Amino acid sequence: MSQIITKKKVISILLFLTVFIIGTVLIFTVPLSVKGSYGHTAKTVDGVTISFNVFEPKENLYQKYNSYDNKKAIIIGHGYMANKEILKGYAVELANAGFVAVVFDFRGHGQSLGKLDQGKIIDDVRAIKEYLNSRDDIDINNLGYIGYSMGGFPGNQIISEDTDFKCFIGIGTGLPTEDYHPEYSIKASSNRSLNILMIQARFDEVNTLSRLKDGMALRLNTTSDNIDVNKLYGSFQDGNASMIFLDDNTNHLLLAWDQDFIREARNWVISTFPDVRQPDENFYVNVRFVILIIQLIGGIGLFFLSIDPIYKIILKVRKVDRDEEVILKIDLPNVSVTNLALRNLVYSLILGIVGIIIFFPLYFFPLFTAGNVLMLLCGQMVAVLIFLWRIGRQAEIPLKDILIGPFKNRRNFTNQILLGIILTPIIFIIIYLSIGLNYFAVIPSLNKIIFIPICFVICFFVFLIYSLLNQTVIQNKIKNDLKGQIISGLITFCEQIVYMIVYLLIFSFILGSFFNFGVYLPITIPTTLLSSFIYVAIYKKTGNIISSTFINSFIVAMITITVSAI
Repeated sequence: MSQIITKKKVISILLFLTVFIIGTVLIFTVPLSVKGSYGHTAKTVDGVTISFNVFEPKENLYQKYNSYDNKKAIIIGHGYMANKEILKGYAVELANAGFVAVVFDFRGHGQSLGKLDQGKIIDDVRAIKEYLNSRDDIDINNLGYIGYSMGGFPGNQIISEDTDFKCFIGIGTGLPTEDYHPEYSIKASSNRSLNILMIQARFDEVNTLSRLKDGMALRLNTTSDNIDVNKLYGSFQDGNASMIFLDDNTNHLLLAWDQDFIREARNWVISTFPDVRQPDENFYVNVRFVILIIQLIGGIGLFFLSIDPIYKIILKVRKVDRDEEVILKIDLPNVSVTNLALRNLVYSLILGIVGIIIFFPLYFFPLFTAGNVLMLLCGQMVAVLIFLWRIGRQAEIPLKDILIGPFKNRRNFTNQILLGIILTPIIFIIIYLSIGLNYFAVIPSLNKIIFIPICFVICFFVFLIYSLLNQTVIQNKIKNDLKGQIISGLITFCEQIVYMIVYLLIFSFILGSFFNFGVYLPITIPTTLLSSFIYVAIYKKTGNIISSTFINSFIVAMITITVSAI
């Protein structure tokens, strides 16, 4: 048996590990003026547990710049199919500016329990306010609320009822109009001190600028034709500042991370509470994104470099020689890679609808988002299965033999499962510490964990079919060097992402809304890209697809279940 790990590879692994550790430390400590605390919970009046994180200026810095103890606080509520982590950028920048920022998961989302009931989510906001009221360092009479998408609806209600809120920022959401809860509208001419900023993306798939203007017109007691974007109405001195901030280059989902919107929201809060002095006036959104990239480079590089030595250790422990491992492959010597890839894409686009119809019952899966994703994945699986059957006939291999191929050799199968069990937590921890705690959560709440095994099993069989074609047929025909692996990974990625784009567009046209397209795609692209190269790298090292299928099924199941509202 060959040497398990060379000195050169040890150095490479240590280098990427160091980069990942440095990136992880930096992403949780930059800016230095902010203290973050995670995993807090609060109870609503109807007994639902709400999860929240708190970001605030470090005490010594705050006291250095502010002579009073009571801090101004901002509550931040996310949107549907999202979670508190998606708005961490807003919270960090506000904390850096001297405010206590609380981001929380609405019921049925993220780490919070309960089921989504839009009529009750205002109680989730109230529960967070009660937490702030329990602290002796918070000025409870001077609060702000930021609501993204769905999170803006309880914001409109609570600010209309609770005069402790002096600032409301709606991100990709609406205001009350003449025909939609006009009783929640706060007139700028009233005696109520409340500054309202509405942030809108031109390519928002959910909200329209015209409806937003209707809401602002009701507030300003004028007509929507008289409302201009990016124009300040009223003043902060009078407590009736009002504005619609429009950006040209962002869609609904990216509102949560766009630096222009975060800066505008921060500045609006600062203008509302000018007596708060900033411990640090710098802006860290772009710096933190660069740190994230560094962290991911270190983490993903560490993962891919670990595959070979871990597999060699498994073989050594189980006393298996590398030469005894069976390479899983289907040979089609007279068919080109281009021909196979294009035919697979054609089959997916044409026959995908057949699979979607067959698996349409998944549409009624208890977690709606997960059901939609699984239905789309199964649609392509059926198309690929039909194509595999055609390939099997050409290679004179029955489809049944193709399907049982990865499981046929018990020793190989056991080695693959062990590799998957070891590698899965490695890549998941990397994702969790980078994306999961800073941009988009990847761990579901306790009441959604029961759905993970179901989603995992479905994903396992779907991805197994995908990989039987992409790795054992197509990748097997490509040279197994670095260039060949890149080509194989891009082919695997493109075949899946093109299918998703086409069918998401079709459904968007049918439903008359591009919300799902705009939300699913930014999440699907990086997930599919990573999973594609996991397939390629592990097949190169092991000649099998079980461990990569195991890893990718777990990652997709966790992300899909987490983003699904219950």
